[in-house]
Amino acid sequence: MSILVKNMKNSYTKEVPVWFMRQAGRYMKEYHLVKNKFNNFLDMCKDLDAVTEITLQPLKRFNLDAAIIFSDILIILECLDLKVDFISGIGPVVDNKNIEEKINFYSNTSGKENLIPVYEAIKRVRKELKNTTPLIGFCGAPWTLATYIIEGKISKDHSKIRKFAYKEPILMRKLIKILTDLIIDHLSKQIDSGADVIQIFETHSNSMDYYSSQLYMHEPIIKITEKIKNNYPETPIVLFSKSNNFVYNKTLLNSLNCISFGSHYRMKDYFSLVPNHICFQGNLDPMKLLAGGKELTSTVRKILHEMREKKFVFNLGHGILPETPVENVYKTIEQIKSFRS
Repeated sequence: MSILVKNMKNSYTKEVPVWFMRQAGRYMKEYHLVKNKFNNFLDMCKDLDAVTEITLQPLKRFNLDAAIIFSDILIILECLDLKVDFISGIGPVVDNKNIEEKINFYSNTSGKENLIPVYEAIKRVRKELKNTTPLIGFCGAPWTLATYIIEGKISKDHSKIRKFAYKEPILMRKLIKILTDLIIDHLSKQIDSGADVIQIFETHSNSMDYYSSQLYMHEPIIKITEKIKNNYPETPIVLFSKSNNFVYNKTLLNSLNCISFGSHYRMKDYFSLVPNHICFQGNLDPMKLLAGGKELTSTVRKILHEMREKKFVFNLGHGILPETPVENVYKTIEQIKSFRS
């Protein structure tokens, strides 16, 4: 069993496992050589050769303890007949015309063929990794996916979805239920295909008030994680959220194996709030990884020392930034690997 999975399964190790969110991506020259062959980002996410190569690129270059399948959380939106374009300088843009009609007349059998390449890629990567390195599968959480659907593109305050949730609560609950069921199916098939760990990304949770969080974050994630844990008790479940108000919800924590913290939290402050069996993951500021120098080295050292008696996986507080120098990644991993508690 890998040291990453050991920590997530409630076994402390002196050696600290490490992987990085978006570790396969834009900061690597190898990635761009593949990306430049495609005009459409989601087409690349469905190409088995491209996904396999990109997923394995960082493991060939760095001493990492896990691979994460190269995909995108928005690929699942095609199951709702929603077109997603990735536009340079803007990011993902969702064509949300006739969204009320698509919610009301959604069929749970439509569009799922668009996700088959994800599962086939997981099978292929799993074979390449053999049994030495765990493979992480992932998805977006219902609120985060719904935010992209209703907003249509990345926004700062998520005003459109908040207004939609307040003015159209019946439609909003329908949408969240659709997404919850799709996520359960999507994660289950990733595990069936060979994913050893799954991570749920709730990257827009900080836009909700407390009451909306209960309804649109906590309840759906409880349903997702309980279903996955019941069917796949040996598969660790990681939750990444930009809001940590869920740590007070003991029911939600019951089915989690690991919490991935954003950089604006000091993980040590949560030791007494989170059950001891839960592994912590995080939470270096990606900008410090980009900037390098003494501040990077010092912060990595602080995190390692503060987490030295905790089940822990070193990661970032969000994804690697595209301009990050590869040398900084090398040095950081080397520093983590040389640390012993």
